[in-house]
Amino acid sequence: MSERRVLGGNQHALPASIFADDMSYVALGHLHLAQKVAKKEHVRYSGSPIPLSMSERNYPHQILAVEFDGSNIKAIEEIIIPRCVDMLKVPTKPASLDEVLATLKALPDDELPREQQPFLEVHVLLDKPQALLREKVLQALEGKSVRLAKITPHYSQREQQDSLQHRRLSEVSPQQVFALSWNKKFDGEPTEAIAEAFETLLTQVEEQE
Repeated sequence: MSERRVLGGNQHALPASIFADDMSYVALGHLHLAQKVAKKEHVRYSGSPIPLSMSERNYPHQILAVEFDGSNIKAIEEIIIPRCVDMLKVPTKPASLDEVLATLKALPDDELPREQQPFLEVHVLLDKPQALLREKVLQALEGKSVRLAKITPHYSQREQQDSLQHRRLSEVSPQQVFALSWNKKFDGEPTEAIAEAFETLLTQVEEQE
């Protein structure tokens, strides 16, 4: 039921040349992340004013203020929108379940209205699938002013390689493919900055498709 399942690749893509030179400004929508089209200052996606996924946690969302002098653009100002609800990643790097649960229990007990509670993404390092993982995380968060948005399990490279070896590419996530490729080339896990950059690129590709 999603348009991403209907549109195939760039079959529906249109060239930037469809926007005539005498157009003063073209404001496009739908894509989450702000960007210029074909490096044209006057053809832009302003992007979503709020985060629409946890991968956009560190992205500076914005709106654009366009000032005209007659039919000519006088100025384009990027206005960064303050984040009214925080987005947390705990821990900053995947850790064992015991460490994660201890970290969650150590979160402050601030009593905030639900609409002000931060969204939380939990990353857990596992040797194998863990029964009742969500229940254990929720139990550790009892009394905490956070909203659990996502639990992301991570497995050892050996475990991932063994489990993915006989699976089709369509059955694995882009993140798993990226992590395995990175490990094979650099013998280790990608840094948080690299992982977040990959998530941003993945979001852009998915939206453009």
